[in-house]
Amino acid sequence: MGMAEVIVLEGTNWKNIGVIRNGNKLFCSIYEVLFLVEKGHLRLLDDSGTSTSLEDIYMKISDENNRWYWEEFQAYRKLKSLGYIVGQHGIPWSTIGVKSKCEFVSSKGCPKIDEAVDFETNDTSSSNGLFNEMRSNEARPVFDVYAPNKNFKKSSPGDPCFVLCFTRSRPPSKLDLEALERQCGSIPLKFCHVDYGSASFFSFDKVELPTLP
Repeated sequence: MGMAEVIVLEGTNWKNIGVIRNGNKLFCSIYEVLFLVEKGHLRLLDDSGTSTSLEDIYMKISDENNRWYWEEFQAYRKLKSLGYIVGQHGIPWSTIGVKSKCEFVSSKGCPKIDEAVDFETNDTSSSNGLFNEMRSNEARPVFDVYAPNKNFKKSSPGDPCFVLCFTRSRPPSKLDLEALERQCGSIPLKFCHVDYGSASFFSFDKVELPTLP
């Protein structure tokens, strides 16, 4: 699914939403678009310049081919509602920004706004390619999550306070966890599972069991 280019910018929402590409152009992911449309802060335009209704966006994101986006949006909306700054994992906020420390891995490899946006029909290759790759794994990183920060800068976001990974039908395997931990280093991992529209967040702690005689 493509990204949307923001045509008119007003207000201060954009300090921690959207990525900067091609100079100073601002692009939003489907999660950001839907979140802002729900809040009444953004209008989405199609190629003909016609506004797309919220219901139509829901239909697009919740169909069988895009169900992963819908589940991930449940977590995105929850985190944003709590005040967190949420970016797409591994996708720099700005071309000047620092690349995320984490990469996708598998266990085998170890105030009122009236903006308008247009969907980019061409792939934003770096993000879409990453999304397609990530969906092949049960435990995969999706969002880089930052603590609320009024001084947040896309050009120098710093390290996220945690990386949010998603699980599907089963908990992540030990190999998945170890591979993700190696790649993320000191950045904590949290996991999300969405069931019937409810997002549950959890993490894993290492426990040393005593050796029995």
